[in-house]
Parts: sequence; structure tokens; C-alpha cells
Amino acid sequence: MVPEQRDATDPSDAADPDWLVHATPKCETSRLNDAVEMVCRPVIHAEGRSTHIMAIQFDPLESESLGVMRCVESREGNVSVPGYVDRSVLRLVEPTSPFTAETGDSIEIAGSEEIVWGLPEYRTHEFLGFEDPVCRRLPADGTLHLYCTIPFYDEDHGTAMYLGHASGEDLRSLEMTDPVLGPVEGVHAGAKEPAIAPPSTEGHRNNLVESVDVEDGTNYSVVRVATAQDPADPWEYGEIAFHPAEDGDEWCGGHASPGPFLPPSFLDVGEGRRIGILNGREENVRDDETTRYGTFSVGLLCYDYESGTVEWTSSEPLIRDPTARTITFASAFRQIGPTTGVVYAHVDDSFIRAYVVHADRLQSFLPASVTAPA
Repeated sequence: MVPEQRDATDPSDAADPDWLVHATPKCETSRLNDAVEMVCRPVIHAEGRSTHIMAIQFDPLESESLGVMRCVESREGNVSVPGYVDRSVLRLVEPTSPFTAETGDSIEIAGSEEIVWGLPEYRTHEFLGFEDPVCRRLPADGTLHLYCTIPFYDEDHGTAMYLGHASGEDLRSLEMTDPVLGPVEGVHAGAKEPAIAPPSTEGHRNNLVESVDVEDGTNYSVVRVATAQDPADPWEYGEIAFHPAEDGDEWCGGHASPGPFLPPSFLDVGEGRRIGILNGREENVRDDETTRYGTFSVGLLCYDYESGTVEWTSSEPLIRDPTARTITFASAFRQIGPTTGVVYAHVDDSFIRAYVVHADRLQSFLPASVTAPA
């Protein structure tokens, strides 16, 4: 089925005035489902030395003017086959509207070399460059915290990952401190892609991270709790909150990674809970003696951040880009009006796409057990 196409300034959408106010003039969209419209023109393309791009983020206080994303400058192997190696840098992003942006300079983080040099794998593995940034201000109008993956690779010993941390007044004045998480020998290779939870009533945050678990010789990307007493101090690993092999439907039965939580000003499901993005991948498949990854798409979860429990995940994806070969992966959310938000996802690591999400229509995707009480 070809998605319905329309002009973003179509007056028939007057039921969503906030969308009309913030829409780029003559911005063509395609309706993917009742709750989501895909903006046809990508936000930003890979260009120059950046052969692939992904993981766009925005400074919450400067979302209209400044962001950051991961840019891959070399890739060895096939992204559809386990074992490929990317070498990356983080670059600034300069938005010109909610749906358009330009690539800026490489981000500079004071003290980052000393932190990387001080990690034990630096002497035995190759450092692949910073990856997968996540920006949060904690509190909402306070210090900017940037989390990013610090990956090391060795052909014989595999990958080790640290969750790096930097903070500052903005993305141009960051200073790196010690990683908040790292690998656990004999258990897993580390963590990345944090989803920063609200503080619990006890004051800590039961954040979610992507980690790894092995079952019957198969590697799974899982969603694990990581508890933080302070944004910059070491976090503590908790239990696996979502395991694709045990909890996943077909669309997320192979791998899973947490995305951002949606603010209650956009979608409220009651005290102590948040609706969040879940990036899920189908199970790996065997093709002519080669293991290949399944398709990545974007769904939803409901998270109890008091107990660190994923209460529900969607049985079907919410967003699967119709042009994607294998990857639709969401990294950021911006609320641009009372009932309108934008999910940003990278498609096949080639460009960033914006998807307009309507809160009132999204309610119908949630079961009665997770909707907010009347």
C-alpha cells in the first residue's frame, strides 16, 4: 500500500494547529498510520567524508539551533552481517527547522583523549571513535550531559564498550569525565544507547541501556536497567528489563535498544511511568551459510521507572520507513506543540528522517492497562 501523501500546510489538518504553526512550508508528508506521518524529504544526508550518519540528538535548551550526531568515516564489512567495523566521529548539527538541518564541525570535548588513553583496552584494542550520543539537561534547565559510546575493537578479542560522559554549558563547551559504565568480564561487553529515566521517589534514576546477553550461543542486544545516583558518577548495572528471546514479538525478537522517553506533557500514562521508544530487530537469519541481521524498526514500550520494569511493549512496530532496506532506528524526540511531536530516525545509516507523531491518535495504540486514568 502506498502511504497517503499530502501537503503539510493542507488546511484539512486544522485539528492540529500546532503542526501547522511549526511545519516547513510545502513540506510533503506520507501517512504511515493513524498516528504517524513521514516527512518525505530527509532532515539531513550523509555527505563528504561521512559515508553514513546516525543517532541525531538535540540540546533540549537549544533544539532549534544546535545538535549532534554520529558520522561514520569508514566501514569494513557489510552492515547486514555481524562483524562489520565502523570508525566514527561526532559532529555538530545545526537545525534550520524541525525538519531540516546542516552538518557542522567535529565536536571537541576537553579531556577526552586523556580519558580514552586511561582505559585498559587502549593498550590492546583499537579505539573506533565516539559513537551514539545522547544529550540531556539534568535538571531540565541545568547542566548539559552528553553520553556516548567509547568502543574498542580487537579481531581476536572482540569489542569492549564504555558509556562515556561529558558535561558543560552547551555542546561547544563539554569536558569529559570517567565513563559511567563499562564491560563486565565474563558477563557482557558493556553498554550504550542510554534512555535517561526521571528520578524515582528515592532520588536515583533507573535508566535503561542497550547491553548484550548470550543464550545458546546466540548474541542478543537486550535492554538492561542501569541505576544512577548522579548523572556523572558511576552507574550500577541492574537486571535485564527486556530480552528479545523471552519478551519480544516477531518485529523485536532478535535485538532491542531503548530510545528516548516521551514527556508527560505529550503523552501521560500516570505517576511513575513513561512511554518510551523501543528500537527492535527481527531475529538473525541464515542465508547461504551466512548469518544476516533482521530488519530494524521502531516501536513503543511502557516503563515503570520506580521499579525498573518494562510493563508492556507494542506487538507491532509504530514506524518502519517504506524506503528502508534493513534499518529504521529512532534516536531523538522533540515536542513541537501541545499534541504534536517529531521522532527522528536514521534510515539504513544513510540519512536522518523526521516522523510527525500525534499524541491524541497515539493513545489508540496503547492497551487500556497502560493508558493514564481518567
